[in-house]
Amino acid sequence: MRFRRLTEEEFAAVEPEFVKFLSSQGLDAPEWQKVKSENPHMVEYLLDEFSTFFWESTTSRITFLERHTDEDRWVFKFSESRAKVFRLIHKKDGGDPDVYRGEKEFPEEARGREIFLLLEQGLLPCTEDRHKELDKLF
Repeated sequence: MRFRRLTEEEFAAVEPEFVKFLSSQGLDAPEWQKVKSENPHMVEYLLDEFSTFFWESTTSRITFLERHTDEDRWVFKFSESRAKVFRLIHKKDGGDPDVYRGEKEFPEEARGREIFLLLEQGLLPCTEDRHKELDKLF
């Protein structure tokens, strides 16, 4: 599995999408209850399939990720097969921060996995307004 399974809390947050997914699999509420009680392997399969669908659709819409702490700021910009990174390390004495830039190329099919791994490390997607501001760094 390229991505982890959603947690119970995450499934609860995307319940309407999960219901649509089950419907696309030909399962309404009574049929889902029946599958849950009679076929645990199918339940596991459907939970994994939906999780993969969720992560693929979510990561495909992300262009920028960022994380800011007292010590530093990380900003990633993703294209289809490349990620650029901009990092500022704040100095304790208040001097000018150290600035680092880099980039990484990857196969297009790996883009979602690269973004997913950064999300798991605590980076967050940015709003559209924040996109415009951050794009100036690159």
